[in-house]
Amino acid sequence: MNMETTEKDIKKRVVRVKVRPAALVLLVVALLVPTAIAPRLNAANPTTFPCDSSKTVLLIQDDPPRFSASNHDPNGADVNELMAQNLPFCMISSDQLGSTNLAQFSEIIIASTQNQAFYDNLFPGGSIDPSISDWVQHGGVLSANLADCASGGSWSFTSCGDSSSSYTFLGGVTHVVFFSNDNSIISQSHPIITGQFGGTDGGQIVDDGCLQDLDCWQYASHGYFTNLPAGTTIILSESNGPVFIEYRYGDGLVVATTTSIEWRYDYFQQGFQDLKLLANEIGYQAFKTNCQKNDGEGEFEGSHGHGHFKHHFRHDHHMCQDNQNDEVSSTDRGDGKDFHSTSIQSVQVIQSVQVDKSVQLGQVIRTVTIIGLGTIDELGTTGGLEITSGLPVSFTYMAVETTPTSPGWVSFSFSDGFTNEGSVTSGSIALHGW
Repeated sequence: MNMETTEKDIKKRVVRVKVRPAALVLLVVALLVPTAIAPRLNAANPTTFPCDSSKTVLLIQDDPPRFSASNHDPNGADVNELMAQNLPFCMISSDQLGSTNLAQFSEIIIASTQNQAFYDNLFPGGSIDPSISDWVQHGGVLSANLADCASGGSWSFTSCGDSSSSYTFLGGVTHVVFFSNDNSIISQSHPIITGQFGGTDGGQIVDDGCLQDLDCWQYASHGYFTNLPAGTTIILSESNGPVFIEYRYGDGLVVATTTSIEWRYDYFQQGFQDLKLLANEIGYQAFKTNCQKNDGEGEFEGSHGHGHFKHHFRHDHHMCQDNQNDEVSSTDRGDGKDFHSTSIQSVQVIQSVQVDKSVQLGQVIRTVTIIGLGTIDELGTTGGLEITSGLPVSFTYMAVETTPTSPGWVSFSFSDGFTNEGSVTSGSIALHGW
């Protein structure tokens, strides 16, 4: 029998047994396909990927989702794809959530099919941990892989089954446990479907039969979402309801799925491994994180200058949102000269949490630093004619985001020795959102 016949035969047999209990399905497929299934690790090892100040992506998992494939990292599919996309990530277990400061992270990924302790730690009392909720509300981008009931755990009050009583996720979202082998594309143009940000492992998702992108996989999805917030985008669905969704929550974004997204990535038969959906999800999350608003314009009351020391400023660095060229400029930087950037060399946005002790609430403070080259325009005369000279300089521009309690702040520093800084008196600075 040739390989083509074998693959077709495998797919037919998988379809034939897909309605049986999961443990029996694995046994039958293992007997039909003479390749050993890699044993599941007892636990992932967070110390392998420790958190420090350079990490901006956080993975939360106690165990590798399902089995780890022999050709992938033993810590599981999420770890393997994060490394493939060269993202600065670290990993914690669920019992470390309470002792981890989430403020340094711009992205969080929750692994699927975990043990019961994992879900109880993430959903204390049956609702999502408030530290995660607050983090998303303040602008974080969350990818939540929420397929459960495969490794002894469920985000439900009762045991796995159609009558499970769901815990409550962000925005009041709940779920119903239901094993389906047939998922359908609802938002054909969504980047998780088109795969435009999936990198080397990503690509266009198609609904093209068993063990391709969507269907079967023993099972394609483990439940469907209910109680969706207004404005939710449904990306994938099964016959009962949505299984891949995206929605805004406060200033942040949630991408959530009940599909077997990591299982198909680490599928025990390498010839059938499908990396695309997970790669597309992780790549899309990184895109949305890095393509948030990053602009400001108005006046600031500088420490140098003439008159009332008020000077115009402008910066724009979200070309992926508005297709405008990145720029930094100042009309009268403080000495009567205008500045315009000619190139941007680096941009860094950092965030910290400022605690108001009177009310014990944390406010996220975002600061952008932009470094580049530009010209100082100075009006002069030659032979009685007015001319404008463009003197090249390097610059460092810093801006602190406008908040409900702060007008924002800007600072300019130039290689010709001139500096100026001050609070924003009109206009605003935005460093998050879409």
